[in-house]
Amino acid sequence: MPNQFWTDIFKCDPSFPIIVNKGFKAEVWSVDGRRFLDFSGAATSLGQAHPKVVESIKRGVERITGFSGLLAPTEPFLKLGGELSRLVPISEASIAYATTGSEASDFAIQLARYSTKRSVILSFYGAYHGLTGYALMSSPTEGMRRVPPRISETVFSPYPNCFRCPIPASDCEDCVQAVLSFIEEEILGRAVEEEDLAGIIVEPLQSHGGILFPPKSFFGGLEKIAREVGALLLVDEVYTGFGRTGRWFGIKHHNTTPDILIMGKGIAGGMPLSAVAFRKDLVDKWYLCSGGSLGTYAGHFLSVLASLSTIEAIREENLLENARKRGEELKKGLNELKEKYEFIVDARGVGCVQGIEIYEKGKPSGKIAGQIRESLFRRGLLAIAVGRHHNVIKLTPPITITEEQVQESIDIIGRSIKEVSQGAAQ
Repeated sequence: MPNQFWTDIFKCDPSFPIIVNKGFKAEVWSVDGRRFLDFSGAATSLGQAHPKVVESIKRGVERITGFSGLLAPTEPFLKLGGELSRLVPISEASIAYATTGSEASDFAIQLARYSTKRSVILSFYGAYHGLTGYALMSSPTEGMRRVPPRISETVFSPYPNCFRCPIPASDCEDCVQAVLSFIEEEILGRAVEEEDLAGIIVEPLQSHGGILFPPKSFFGGLEKIAREVGALLLVDEVYTGFGRTGRWFGIKHHNTTPDILIMGKGIAGGMPLSAVAFRKDLVDKWYLCSGGSLGTYAGHFLSVLASLSTIEAIREENLLENARKRGEELKKGLNELKEKYEFIVDARGVGCVQGIEIYEKGKPSGKIAGQIRESLFRRGLLAIAVGRHHNVIKLTPPITITEEQVQESIDIIGRSIKEVSQGAAQ
């Protein structure tokens, strides 16, 4: 009944055939009492119902249920802006709030075009920046190509993949240089004139693309290209921000300074909030950025309280270090499984963003990855498949995950792969 309702009424194909009832940090429970480790996404860095977030919302809702930042700021609205300005790797950044990552990406691209008086955006194959307007135009995701205008001022480049480079290369650094050379020699001056390029939008780690984490030389090269042609560097941290990679922001692994940085998902402990940080010289007075609020509920009172609590929890509980340690443990376990099962051809990631790439008979196998994911579900672990061939199982626990839960997850993954491996051999 629930699955039929979900399919018929909401026109959706559910990733997991359950109805979620409650959660706490890395664990969720269905309405029928089944417990799961949630490795399925990044909507909240802290996981579910973190006590600090819950308490801040309880206290806040007795004061204000919601007051629009378009009219006047609340004190937490201003306080969070100051916190974000100090956290992001942009000196004296200005902040604008939005409600979703899609809206924030949309605004960031509009800001780049507005401030440069240029029109073209460079994005990357495998990227995902959102489902609205310019964000969707910059997301070459299968199944969505017919939604944006057929003619859009977006050009695309390959994104480095150290396991299987899209441009023939001998090693990871060679792959990076091949991609950068492609941008300089094939895109600039051929696909787009340099003076028309407004910005380069890039993720520090591609999630939808297959858990791809290029070396820092790639981002240093992109920054150099942007500076040379007068374009802006837009870094999409909706997925990688707020501790997910073991740093406040994924770009901090790469010693690169963006002009615009996009935040969302993990920013507010599960409450709807996103934000854009940008060099304050990029906009003076613009109607699309009214008092730092990009909509009626952008910078919502309860959401900014939850975000302040999220930042406080990350600091007080040393969760950046926890993300690094637990990520190393998870990666070690995945690499041990890689040595044991031929289905796993690569295990990669950083912090609490890990993935295993699945092949069968020398080719990417979305079929086998799907079977493994189903087996994980039956054993109590939620994960999804990403990548061009849907053959990379994405494992993204919250940064509050414990050592015991990591070990439990490795055991579940091992038993699931063994089950599928034995079934394939029969």
